[in-house]
This record gives sequence, structure tokens and C-alpha cells, in this order.
Amino acid sequence: MENYAKLDPETGLSTRLMDFFNTFDFIVETAFKEDVDAVIFAGDAYKTRDPNPTQQRGFGERIAKIAKKIPVVLVVGNHDTPNAEGKANTLDIYSALEIDNVWVSRQPEILQIPTKSGNLQIVTLPWLHKNDYKTIAEKLKSLYGKIKPPAVAGPAILASHAEITGAEFGSEKGMAIGNDVSIPLPLIQDKQLSYVALGHLHKHQVLSKPGDLPLIVYSGSPQRVDFGEEKEEKGICLVEIKERQGESVKGKATSPFPLNALRYFSSFTFISTNARKFLTITINLDAKDPDPTQTIIKEIESKDIKDKIVKVIINIPAECGEELKMDQIKKVLKDANFIAGISRNTERVERFKLETSEVESLSPLQALQAYFTSKKYSPEKQKKLEQYASQILEG
Repeated sequence: MENYAKLDPETGLSTRLMDFFNTFDFIVETAFKEDVDAVIFAGDAYKTRDPNPTQQRGFGERIAKIAKKIPVVLVVGNHDTPNAEGKANTLDIYSALEIDNVWVSRQPEILQIPTKSGNLQIVTLPWLHKNDYKTIAEKLKSLYGKIKPPAVAGPAILASHAEITGAEFGSEKGMAIGNDVSIPLPLIQDKQLSYVALGHLHKHQVLSKPGDLPLIVYSGSPQRVDFGEEKEEKGICLVEIKERQGESVKGKATSPFPLNALRYFSSFTFISTNARKFLTITINLDAKDPDPTQTIIKEIESKDIKDKIVKVIINIPAECGEELKMDQIKKVLKDANFIAGISRNTERVERFKLETSEVESLSPLQALQAYFTSKKYSPEKQKKLEQYASQILEG
């Protein structure tokens, strides 16, 4: 995404696009550092279905870099899916070029992925057209039936780009594009699965309860999209699948696992990425503040704004008569990566209104008294103002 961006003077690219590329680089480096067996991408490579060539090149370069050493599975998401069924999705290019070590899943299927530690079975459930969800239970049951015995083919996981019942939406709910189908959680809790890797929702969350199998996790988006994700941690999931040891009975090990027994279990570590931080600064001014501009500046200076995308909200009471010096306020924000906006919300005052007949019957001094009352001036202030008004009227 390229929102809240300016042009990077060195590359000529959007600074926000560079944020996403830098985070992707971090993911690649982490995959190599941790010597992982496979990389699972659970959908939504781009914000739109028609990414520009620069975005495609940046994404493709990094996928190719991973694939030189590690198998990569790309599950198609809703933002990757074209409106027309016959059109190519944004990830189809990898299938068309038959790039080694890259698998693209655009329909429910089961993939057999060879890794340096053995075979990995991946049941995939990419984003589907709305009508396809009517038979989702049957589709998944059929796929689970095709999982090979773990003793023969290794552990099985599910990789899906979907909304699961009970999951918590973040700011992406407002970005939804016409498909509100939610998959019941029990449909992805097949006991043959060692792990369920979910994409689509931007908020990192675990849907399975402690002790439940399989472990079901939304990794969440690795980079913040907007202020709705300001307080969300962003990262990736480093998943470890381990083989169970034979359980003991009265101090003795049991016989080897039957072919279809639950043989593997998983755990994961959430690794924070170098996601750009967002910061909202809200300032409530006092009507009696003699220098509101300085108050705002002090409040901004008390925050760590360096390299963050910053939004300032200033709530101004109606009685505040001092003009804000916006040039000074903007100057103190110079260390921010981007100023998303400075909102000035002036309190609206409910106006006191007399009926026409009442006004006509009031003397000028009485009208002033009615006005002072509506403004809720103290008796002392009213008395003093009435004295000044009398002197003026008496001329």
C-alpha cells in the first residue's frame, strides 16, 4: 500500500512502498536465519487487484530470493482475486512461469511439499467466490480424506485466506469487498492437522483454546495499513511442528503410532517486524489557556514522534479566543516520517435564542442581561459588564 506516503529522494519510490519492501526483506532474512523448511504466504499480496509494475517487481524479487533456498506456498487472497472468473489473479504469474520451488493455490486442494526435513502436506483454502462457500463443508471433508498417513507423508497443515467465525476484525472490515461469508471454526479443526495458518484479517490472533488441537493462528499483516492498526503488534509466525513421542503406560512406552494416529503437534513464536509506527496525539485545550499554541507544542514534544506517521487532533473550546500559530505547530512535527493531518475541532456553542415578541419588549440593557445569562457568566462578571454597558448607553 502507498497511503501516508511521500517520494523517497534516493529511489524515487513511495516511502510507504519502501516500508513494505523493507518488512518483506526482514521476513526473507528471518527465513534464512532460522533455516525454515517452508514459507507460507496466506494471501493478499497487494491492496488492489491491479498492482502497478513496480509493486509486482518488488514482490516478485523477494519471492524469487526465498525460492532459491526454501519452498514457498502462495495462497490466493481476496485482494488477489479478479472480479471476473476467467481473469488471472495477481499471483498466477508464478504458476505461468513455472518457477521452481513456488506453489500457487487458487482453489481448494492438497499439496505435497518436499522440504529438507521431509514431506509437508498442505491443505489449502484460498479466497472463494461467494457461491462456492455453500459447499465448503463438503469440500473440506473431501480434502481431509485425501491426507496421507503422517507416518508415510509427514505432518499436515491447513493454509487459508478466509474469515473464521469468532475472529476479531481490525480496520480491514471497512475495506471488505462484498463477501461476508464466515466459515465455522469446527470446519478447520480436523484432528489430522498439526497447524492452521490463516490470512485475511490484519490482527494477529489465536483462535484455538489452550490445549486444543490443531493450533489455529492468524499471523496478521506484517506492516500497519492505517491508524486503525496503530496499537496492534505486527509480525510473522515462526512455526515448529514436532513429532510426538510414544506415550507411556505404567512407565513403559507404547507400541509405535498407528498409520493415521495424531502424530504431530505444533507451537509458534510471534516475531515482531520492523513495521512503521502510527501515532495519534489528541490535545484538549483549556478555554483559559493564555498560550494554546505553546501548550500544543509542549504536548507534541513530550511524545516520541521520530519516524512515525503522526496525526494530531486539537479540541478547541468555543471560548478560546487565541489564534493557533499553525506554522510553529508544523515545525515541531518535522521529525515525523509523515504528518497525516492536523485536525482542529472547535466546540460548537448552542446559541440562546429569544422569541421575537420577547426581544421587542426588552430594553437594550435587559437584552444584554439575557445574553450574559445564556453565556453563564458569573454574577460578578455580569454586574461589571452591566456597569460598562450603562455608561455607554447613557453616553
